[in-house]
Amino acid sequence: MTVRWDKFEAETPEEPLEPLNFIDMSLWDITPVPPRQWAVRDRVPAHQVTLLSGEGGSGKSIIELQLACAHVLERDWFGSLPEPGPVIYQGCEDTRDELHRRVASICQHYGATFAELTKGGLHMFSCVEGDGLLGVPDRAGQIEPTRMYKRLLEAANDIRPKHIGIDTSADVFGGNEIDRGQVRQFVSLLRKLAIAANGSVVLLSHPSLTGINSGTGLSGSTAWHNSVRSRIYLTSDGDLRTIEFKKNQYGPLGERVVVRYEDGVFVPDGGKTDVELALIHKLADDMFLDLLDLTAKQLRFFGAQKGTNYAPAQFAKLPQAKGYTPKALADAMERLLAAEKIRLVDNPTKKASKATLVLLRA
Repeated sequence: MTVRWDKFEAETPEEPLEPLNFIDMSLWDITPVPPRQWAVRDRVPAHQVTLLSGEGGSGKSIIELQLACAHVLERDWFGSLPEPGPVIYQGCEDTRDELHRRVASICQHYGATFAELTKGGLHMFSCVEGDGLLGVPDRAGQIEPTRMYKRLLEAANDIRPKHIGIDTSADVFGGNEIDRGQVRQFVSLLRKLAIAANGSVVLLSHPSLTGINSGTGLSGSTAWHNSVRSRIYLTSDGDLRTIEFKKNQYGPLGERVVVRYEDGVFVPDGGKTDVELALIHKLADDMFLDLLDLTAKQLRFFGAQKGTNYAPAQFAKLPQAKGYTPKALADAMERLLAAEKIRLVDNPTKKASKATLVLLRA
């Protein structure tokens, strides 16, 4: 029997299409622009998903638990103050006893009690002995929410946490991590959680060998990086860890914080953050320019080649240098040359036949 598909389609009436829901901007000229909302200012945006990746054993679970407790206790988190409020933490790698030990160290660090964490709204559960999957592909390869996801979404609507921590992606994502479509669909499910909570979602993940070697901290498809609005990469060197903010769609990019493992938690190391380093560099650059202007007025010119006429060494001898070392001034000189704020020219006090290159403002 031959099926007449054209006849079948003709006999099947199409459902009317709903019109697109265009945004009404008619009142935007007289309506204040809504402020950006953050879970952690300039680091973790609200209503979005942040990816926190790091090698196994680097301490990302502790970093995440410290963030969770900082939200609840209204305490500092590595130089920032997270928005105060309740938290949901889904752990898939640590048992209840291990979570007890880890949070006990954080309580000791903050001088807090478990009673305070409970009162502040810290809600933790472990899926070590159960199924923690939040999204799995159907027969068509589309990522569908699981029963666990629906339970978590209901809790997010009830508790309205400022932060939802999920540890880790390998335990909650049942799709193919190199399938861009599935990754984006899963991140969309997590974003729905963040919007329902009016807070943030931080998803922990392990980088691949390629991600480790390249320094990106990624694993699988680049859709992980492209789909989230914020991404943090944790690297280790002995007891030191570097928290690098690899992506920040709404704030400063490239901030780095060096922390040290101590008594079960991470504490800021004596090193400077990128914000602090930027200020230090600017002060050194300004000092170099001031000294360059001063000596040029005196018709004293110095160059960029090491020797008796080396500008950083000569500038460091001046009383106006205020203790700046030749190394600090040399670094400033290189930054200023790269930024084309200073340049090398023929020494104006020398005859053309004996001209040497000296530094002047560009």
